[in-house]
Amino acid sequence: MNPTFDPAQLPLRDIHLPEQIPWWPPALGWWFLAAALLGIAIPLGAYIWRHRRHRAARRALNEIARALAGGAEPAECAQQASIVLRRAAMTLGGRASEAAGLVGERWLAYLHSRIEEPVFSDDFGRLLLDVPYRAPEGITAEQAAALCRACVAWVNAQPARA
Repeated sequence: MNPTFDPAQLPLRDIHLPEQIPWWPPALGWWFLAAALLGIAIPLGAYIWRHRRHRAARRALNEIARALAGGAEPAECAQQASIVLRRAAMTLGGRASEAAGLVGERWLAYLHSRIEEPVFSDDFGRLLLDVPYRAPEGITAEQAAALCRACVAWVNAQPARA
């Protein structure tokens, strides 16, 4: 070795790390991921928005059915199902004025016109029309449960709208 060699005299620099990668603009893969997520989220959000009225009506009818299974008064549950069906018909049917004032046979005809297979046959139709006026003992739990199922079937048959 060279005795006059001094390593401190060499023009060396310390280790340099590369610059930190900037966060913007993201790489191409992130753009594809964002586009795919938007492509999924927008139709899903539109679907959820269009079916919000259906979910609300089904939720109310299912709560009535649970109350009925829990021992609630069948006549009161049937009356509540009739009220929910009327509200659903006003919100799902397009114009609220079509269903709001209908009573009796015109109400049943309206319900039958909005579904392919009528779920309110003679027995359920009569029960639906008479439930506000029947004595509490005049309705069994089975009749009230069947009326709730018929109301859910009617709600499910309605088209979704914004």
